[in-house]
Amino acid sequence: MKTLQEIRKEHICKVLEKTHWNLKEASAILEIPEDVLIKEINSTGITRAKVPHQK
Repeated sequence: MKTLQEIRKEHICKVLEKTHWNLKEASAILEIPEDVLIKEINSTGITRAKVPHQK
């Protein structure tokens, strides 16, 4: 079973992938301020390399 933190990280990754890392758009979809999204990205270790672009 996944932890809430793992589920949250996966969801953020999916939104970042969908928006091609447009933080303003991603924060709007997630309904959180952009600075909070940046803190989430940094605290969970999300990087662009971990979010592969799909066609």
